[in-house]
Amino acid sequence: MIRPGIVRTLWRKDMVDGIRESRVLVSLLTPVLLAVMYNALFPDNKTLEAKAAYVGPETSAIVQMLRSRAEASQSVDLKLQHLATVDEARRAVGTKDVDIAFVLPDDVDDAIKSGRTPTISLIEPEVVTPGGSFVDSTIQSAVRTVAGQKPAATISTENVNTGTSPNATAIQSMGTRKYFVLGTIVMMLGMVAILAVPIMLTEEVEKKTLDAVLLIARYLEVILAKALVGLAYAALAVAVMLVLTRLRPGDMRMFIVGGVFTGFTLIGLGLLLGGLFKSAQQVYSWSSVILLPIIAPPFLVGIGLPAWADTLVRLAPTSEGMRIMANGLAGQAVFADLWQAFAILAGWSVVFYGILAIRLARRES
Repeated sequence: MIRPGIVRTLWRKDMVDGIRESRVLVSLLTPVLLAVMYNALFPDNKTLEAKAAYVGPETSAIVQMLRSRAEASQSVDLKLQHLATVDEARRAVGTKDVDIAFVLPDDVDDAIKSGRTPTISLIEPEVVTPGGSFVDSTIQSAVRTVAGQKPAATISTENVNTGTSPNATAIQSMGTRKYFVLGTIVMMLGMVAILAVPIMLTEEVEKKTLDAVLLIARYLEVILAKALVGLAYAALAVAVMLVLTRLRPGDMRMFIVGGVFTGFTLIGLGLLLGGLFKSAQQVYSWSSVILLPIIAPPFLVGIGLPAWADTLVRLAPTSEGMRIMANGLAGQAVFADLWQAFAILAGWSVVFYGILAIRLARRES
C-alpha cells in the first residue's frame, strides 16, 4: 500500500534537493539558453508569405477576392503574378517560384453565376506549403461567394514534382521555428529523465541518505516520489520553453497528453539507470552516450529519411512522442496514424516499468 503523505513529503524534499544539485540544475536551465538562441536564430515572423500565379482573366472576381482577402489580413503577404499559359504555370510551381498556380476559364465568373460548372485547375506541389493552402482555401471561398453559396464549379488539383520527399512535410507544415523548438522540448524531457532523475537517486545511495529514508518509507514510495519530481521538472522545462519562445499549442490537450506520456515513459528508463549506476558522477559521465539515441530521433522524424531509416527512428520513444506533440503544437494532423506512436510508447513503458517492478520486488524480498 502506497502512503500518499509519505510520497508527498519525499517529493517536496527531492524537489528542493534536486534544484540545489548543479548537474540537475543544468538540465533545467538548458531550455532557457536554447529559447534565447532560437529567438535569435528564428525571429518570430507572423507574416505568411503566399506566392501564387494564375492563368486567365485578370478582372475575374476570384482574383480580386484573393487580393482583397490578403490585403485585409495583417498576417499574409500575397505575391500574385499573371502568366500566359498553363505550361508556364506548371514550370513556376515545379521550380518553386510560386507555392501554387491556378487556371481560370475565360468566362469563369459568368459561368458560375449562370449555374454552369466551369473547371478551375489548381497546380500545386506534392507537398503543399502554408501559402498554397491559403490560396487554395481562398479560391474555394471565392467560388462559393460568386455562386451565391451554391456549388457551381469543379476544382481539380494537379500535383507537380518539385523533388521534395513527401515524408518531409513536418518542417514545412509546422515551420522551422516550431519544429526545432518542439524537438528541443522533447530533448528536454529526455535530459530530465535520463540525467536529473538518476542523479537524484544515485546521490542518495552514494551519500547513504537512502538508508535513512527507507526507515520511514518503502522503496516503492521513494521511486514514485522521484518519478513525480521528474514529471514536475519536465513540466517546468516545457513551460519555460513555450513562454520564452512565445508558442502556444493549437491543440493543448493533445500536446499535454503527448508530453506526459513521453515523460512518463522516459522516466521509467531513468529510474532503471538510477539503479544501475553507483554514483552521480557515473550517471553524468555516461549521460552523453545514453542521451544520444534519446535526443537525436525527435529531430529526424520530419526530414524525409529513407523508409528503412525512418523505421529505425520510429522505434525510439522520443520520436513517437515528437509525432504526438507535433500534432498538438500545430493544431492539425502533421503526422498520421498516431495510434502507432501511442502503441510504441506503451510498449516501452511496459518494458521499463516491468523491469523496474521486478527489481523492486527483489530488493524488498
